[in-house]
This record gives sequence, structure tokens and C-alpha cells, in this order.
Amino acid sequence: MRPEPTHAPIAPLDRDPTAVLRSHGCRVTGPRIAVLQVLLDHPGPIDTAHLTTHAQEIEPSVHETTVYRTLGTFSELGLVSHVHAGHGRSLVRLAGDDSVVAVCRECHAIVPVAADAVGTLAARVHADAGFTLEPGHFALEGLCAACAGAI
Repeated sequence: MRPEPTHAPIAPLDRDPTAVLRSHGCRVTGPRIAVLQVLLDHPGPIDTAHLTTHAQEIEPSVHETTVYRTLGTFSELGLVSHVHAGHGRSLVRLAGDDSVVAVCRECHAIVPVAADAVGTLAARVHADAGFTLEPGHFALEGLCAACAGAI
């Protein structure tokens, strides 16, 4: 029986993928270690195509289908969360990372957004409408500086 997902961040000292998998009651395999190592090493959200490429550098036998299955398992265990990026790809990140990102609709660059900027918006929406935003689940969409300058 698997433990209930905690959705808590992985402790900073707990960066060994094998130890993390075991502590969450997950079977340790080469592909799972590779996928988790990429997530531990990557700052913030990453799309599955890039995740697969980096995981294959660690474990060449990793297939994209395996990455999706592994992410499904990690999601059930509370190790990862998803960020929906507009009409584009879905992004994944370690659970507990609720930072907000913006995604360029032209080049698909992922840009971190200052927490206080989003906090101001969330506070205003709550004050005006009594609605509590959960902005980390969806990426903001627009144009990055480079693409905006090219138009």
C-alpha cells in the first residue's frame, strides 16, 4: 500500500533520488531515478519533452511513455505537481513549488514571476470578489521580452 500523497516539498537535504523514492514507498528503477534526478536538478517547471531528453542523458533506455507513466506515479505519491501552460504543453515540477511562471506563446520560454506581483493581484481579487486565487497551478501566458520586441 502506498502512503498518502503529502504534496510537501522535498527537503533540501533529501536530494538523493533513490532515498526519496524509498521514503515515498516507491519501487526504485533506473528510469524513475533518472526522471526524479532531472526534477531535483532543474529549477522550476519543465515540460515533458525536455524532461525526457535530460532523463535519457542519465538513463538512455528511458522512453517518453515511461516518463509519462513515471510522472503519473510521482503525482499519485505527491512528489510532483502540474502547471497548465495555456494552449501549449503541460509542465511538471516538484511538489511544494507553488511559484508562478509565465510562458511565451511564441517561443515557449518559461519565465519566473515575482511572488509579490502575483500576491498583489491575488489580494485585489480577494478584496474585490472574495475569490481566493491559486495562481501556481496555471502559467500566465503572453510574450517574452525577445518575442515582444520582434513584433
